[in-house]
Amino acid sequence: MTKPRSFVTSLLLAGLSLGGTGALAASLESSATRANGDASGTSVEALTTAAKAGDARAQYALGLACVQGKGIARDDAAAARWFAAAAAQGHAQAAYNLGVLTVNGRGVARDYAAARKQFEQAAGSVPSAAYNLGVLYDQGLGVAADAAQALAWYSKAADAGHAGAQYTLGQMYYEGIGVEANDATALRWFGAAAAQGHREAQYNLGVMAYVGAGMAADFKVAADWYRKAAEQGDPLAAFNLGRMYHLGEGVMRDDIQSVYWYRQAAGTGDAFALNNLGFMVFNGLGLAADPARAYALFTLAAARGNANAGKALELLRPQLGNEEVARGDGLVREWDAALKAGLAPAF
Repeated sequence: MTKPRSFVTSLLLAGLSLGGTGALAASLESSATRANGDASGTSVEALTTAAKAGDARAQYALGLACVQGKGIARDDAAAARWFAAAAAQGHAQAAYNLGVLTVNGRGVARDYAAARKQFEQAAGSVPSAAYNLGVLYDQGLGVAADAAQALAWYSKAADAGHAGAQYTLGQMYYEGIGVEANDATALRWFGAAAAQGHREAQYNLGVMAYVGAGMAADFKVAADWYRKAAEQGDPLAAFNLGRMYHLGEGVMRDDIQSVYWYRQAAGTGDAFALNNLGFMVFNGLGLAADPARAYALFTLAAARGNANAGKALELLRPQLGNEEVARGDGLVREWDAALKAGLAPAF
């Protein structure tokens, strides 16, 4: 089984969120009703007047309006100036947002050292700021890499309920990165993140339950966690769940369900899922046998590096007639184009 994934520690801005400090510490704080007061619902004109008069809440709210283009032309540089003005008065969310803009070079020059100071100002009340400090120390961005500091900041964010930090701590304890490996502690942090819907943490709990890391091996528990992650679109979880349905591990053996989950994973271009789906299609397991479709699936899997699919093609192709090969080649072109466009083909 595959070990848990590598870190999910990207600082790249993944879009502006109106829901607070959510995923990947990449969104701007916009819950204006938090500790620093509420200036929402006020007109841009009134906000501008109050901001110019030195009202930190108004400066923060005006920064949000500028970065989101709400009631005013979108202007990251103006947003950065207003966030900086509010941060200078101790507004933590404004300091965090300025750090996000600074990390991404939006409205200001990218400067990791400056962002670190901004996140430090916010870290007392914004868990995502503490998480981002962990990332900076972890990756040596704007500061010398320091595993102990990274662990301390991740721990602070995790204790405050940040799912990404909880997941990252689980990863560190599982693999022994900066700490002594401890499966039980990894399990606890993955569990905390998974309870908040973190799909990679759910997948990792499935792995640990399957192999018996930090707990007695339990295929049923593994299947339950894989299902949760797969239902959120995790291709590795979908593949593993498909395999478990085919083998009857932790679930009743059901090739129809196996094909369903293999299709979910194969729709992302996963070579192992494409190969296994080809096996199911060739043998008529969970659906009607179709050698031409199996040929197409093996071809796609082999092109993505799956050696077993290449061997299957060597055995299968001589058994196919010219019409079946032609139909299979047509499916390869159709499905490959869809996968490259980010679409899930109708396998």
